[in-house]
Amino acid sequence: MTEERCCCSKEATGTIPILRIITKLDALLAKNDTAEAERLLCYWESEARALNDSRGLCEILSEQIGFYRTEGKAKEGLRAVDEALAILSCIDVGDSVSNATVYLNCATTMKAFGKVQDAMQYYDKARSVYESLLPKDDFRLAGFYNNYATALCELGRYEEARNCYGKAIDVINAKGNAPELAVTYVNLAQLAYDEAKAKGGECDDEVDRLLNLAYACLDDGELERDGNYANTCRKCAQAFGFFGYFLQKEELELRAQAIYNK
Repeated sequence: MTEERCCCSKEATGTIPILRIITKLDALLAKNDTAEAERLLCYWESEARALNDSRGLCEILSEQIGFYRTEGKAKEGLRAVDEALAILSCIDVGDSVSNATVYLNCATTMKAFGKVQDAMQYYDKARSVYESLLPKDDFRLAGFYNNYATALCELGRYEEARNCYGKAIDVINAKGNAPELAVTYVNLAQLAYDEAKAKGGECDDEVDRLLNLAYACLDDGELERDGNYANTCRKCAQAFGFFGYFLQKEELELRAQAIYNK
């Protein structure tokens, strides 16, 4: 990790309108307007610094962390991780779901850019707060279990990962079908493949079963075809392509693009 920087010692002179910023950011990402989304985040990062708004800056950095992870920009993403963690070291004085979400975002991005061992302590911080403060059917728990399981899988802790994916499925099913369920099945297919490869076994039937479940979830006519659905289709399309399901990959990419073009 690079040297951490923190502005917490400066006296705050104002705050940025974080809820309005997030609403605008979500609208831009729903249209896949990544260039404008990045400009928005950079602008409000500068404003938060000018105001010495540590909490607001931490929230913007957390959004940048997720954005740069999605865009595959490791240098920018890890820079934001370093600074967010430095700020949290000053302001995280008690259990807070919002702070736990930043820790989770940091951990997920560290894992994505090859720092899975370093990430585990921050997954643990997020888990402690999420499991103690969130309702058992809160979708944020499903997101945590999915993300944490991918890290466990990378470390070869397959059974722990499978248990976490099972917990994610339970949370989602408690609310009814959602695109996130397809992501979980796709992740389980990847787990089956990775475990079989590591152990010299076969997994074709299990992968086929899980991918069919994932596609059935995305084919549910009750799902809202919004930006979240488009993003999920785009994520899942990569996995379908990896496993040779090229027709499904193409269809999911077309669905995503149709939503972004609206």
